[in-house]
Amino acid sequence: MSDMDLPDPARTTRIALLFECGLGVAALVIGWLVGQWPFVGMGTTSNLVPGQLVAVGWGLAATGPLLAVLLIIDRVPIGPLRHLRDMTAEVILQMFGGASVAQLAAVAIAAGFGEELLFRGLVQAGLSRLILDPFAPWIALAAASALFGICHWLNTTYAILAMLAGAYFGLIFVATGSLWTPIVAHSAYDLVALLYLVRPKNLLRSKM
Repeated sequence: MSDMDLPDPARTTRIALLFECGLGVAALVIGWLVGQWPFVGMGTTSNLVPGQLVAVGWGLAATGPLLAVLLIIDRVPIGPLRHLRDMTAEVILQMFGGASVAQLAAVAIAAGFGEELLFRGLVQAGLSRLILDPFAPWIALAAASALFGICHWLNTTYAILAMLAGAYFGLIFVATGSLWTPIVAHSAYDLVALLYLVRPKNLLRSKM
């Protein structure tokens, strides 16, 4: 990729932020209309703060397995994972090549909040409340995870991995009862993944 082909990081960051924040706004508006507050377990009163800090801590810890999977896919690609690795790296570089750490962090945080408010806070928690069945939490988790995968469709392999990631975020949400956990895990993973996929390639190009 030549310098003429590099994206404008300010422009792509604005687009990404508008999109991800739009998901969060959509979750709030839809939640208001249907009576489902997406900020599940995210209270900030003094008696709840210690619990929220624990949820944040679990979110950071939960990032580890996701990063391990990223490294495995990158270092030991098998079958369709090789094509997925190359395609994803190309797409990310086209979108965020030249972006600063601050810009990548802003996108990652916006994605964590926007997507988790929508898929976990609204869809998963809302369906779990509405479904009259003893297995409602697990039915809701499966539905939200499938929707998460479909909405991340680049190809079949990527959609399946996104669905599994959605299930993982849903499980840690159920385990802690706080949306802080998947938000932090999602944001932290996205930031490290973006830095891993973009920054070394930027440095490599600058030396060429």
